[in-house]
Amino acid sequence: MKVLLLIPPTDLFKSYGGLQSFSNPQPSLGIAYIAAVLRENGYEVRVVDAYVNGYNLSELMDIIGQFGPDLTGMSVLTPSSEVVYEISKNIRATFPYMKIVMGNLHATLFCEDILSENYADFVVHGEGELTMLELLKALGCQGDLENIQGISFKKNGTIINNRLRPHIEDLDSLPFPAWDLFPMEKYSTDPRTQVKKNAVETLVLATRGCPNQCTFCSSRTERSLGSRYRMRNPRSVVDEMVYMNRRYGSEVFSFMDLAFPLVKSHAVDFCKEIVMRGLEKKFKWVTECRVKPLDEETLSFMKQAGCKRICFGIESGSNETLKMLRKNFTIDDVRRAVKLAKKANLEVDGMFMIGLPGETEALVNETINFALGLDLRYAIFNIFVPYPGCELYDILKAGEKIRFGRWSDFTSYPTYAGGKPVYVPDNLTHEQLMKLQKQAMRKFYLRPKFIYQEFKRIKFSKIKEYYQGLRAILS
Repeated sequence: MKVLLLIPPTDLFKSYGGLQSFSNPQPSLGIAYIAAVLRENGYEVRVVDAYVNGYNLSELMDIIGQFGPDLTGMSVLTPSSEVVYEISKNIRATFPYMKIVMGNLHATLFCEDILSENYADFVVHGEGELTMLELLKALGCQGDLENIQGISFKKNGTIINNRLRPHIEDLDSLPFPAWDLFPMEKYSTDPRTQVKKNAVETLVLATRGCPNQCTFCSSRTERSLGSRYRMRNPRSVVDEMVYMNRRYGSEVFSFMDLAFPLVKSHAVDFCKEIVMRGLEKKFKWVTECRVKPLDEETLSFMKQAGCKRICFGIESGSNETLKMLRKNFTIDDVRRAVKLAKKANLEVDGMFMIGLPGETEALVNETINFALGLDLRYAIFNIFVPYPGCELYDILKAGEKIRFGRWSDFTSYPTYAGGKPVYVPDNLTHEQLMKLQKQAMRKFYLRPKFIYQEFKRIKFSKIKEYYQGLRAILS
């Protein structure tokens, strides 16, 4: 059986506007894992990344026709869902006997609509590796679909929702992602964040799930990666890094975990494994961390093992807002974590959200000023987007606070793309919120101190991208 796994195209301008030069397409780790499992079990698999290749609908149909898959699988993210549905309609019209599978959280949440509108034959819920394998086996021998955990489908016009599949406990049982099926030469790294000149960050996953309760996060829900924190054996993670280095020359790695590390013993064992193999100077890595429970010893181990940069999801400069988000830390905890990371000689970035429920102009400015005072390398100021699946989406939707025309309106940078935020706090207007995002960007990135530091590490091969970003910020 031939399987095509499709990463749909995305309108970068719609998502990022004038800042699109700093949005670098990355391969899909989820698709890479599914492809590896299916291929390991004898299926002929092809991955088509229409995002990085910039394929239009006509080109996609030609590629599908040339390969002739029995089944096409597509990952459905909220902003690109309408594009996926359009692709599905064209597949139906051109290849009526081909099976279509959709996965990822948006497909799970809107499963009834997707199946009712005949956009897909099956929706896969949660982690897709084992579910896709079992589904293909059943389709190959006309097995009983109702025994497959983690799928929904139509039977005699009725939608059947099978019980969810438990999350994969033994992550080490999965093969390494099938990156050889991706156009690896076409991926790049944001010019501002390159750890090493011309080195593209290779994606790695050391854990799945997250026990934290952030109200804006949909990935930690049981319908996605779940709240149970599952860890790979550190030896396996380093084995993968070594494999990627030998196969592709990878020397810089970016951990895509919801948060890594969270468990100190796991972090220390991983760092010791790198040092024991003498790889701490050869490999560099970056990761997104929680403010707590990091401590000085863990950060020191990370630095020794080649960690170059960490990024904290700080979100707000208000303790009341942090409490509402259930971040379980305070602004004093943030200051402490940043101070400890810099003491360990790590670069520190911070992610912030503006336009959160209950925020006023004064509270947003409190967050901006807090970011300015932390001595961060870079700061990301996203307009808050209540994505389907998170707790705040359900609350705000019930209160009729979310307004949008298309799913593609769910973007953090409408300010630079000519759109409007899908949610605006009661105490602000669309115009005020977008103006505050511009102010945040200007205040942070146009400071003399920042400009001087950036000039020292500027990559002159990326002057065009810097110019485009500066124009967007000043516009």
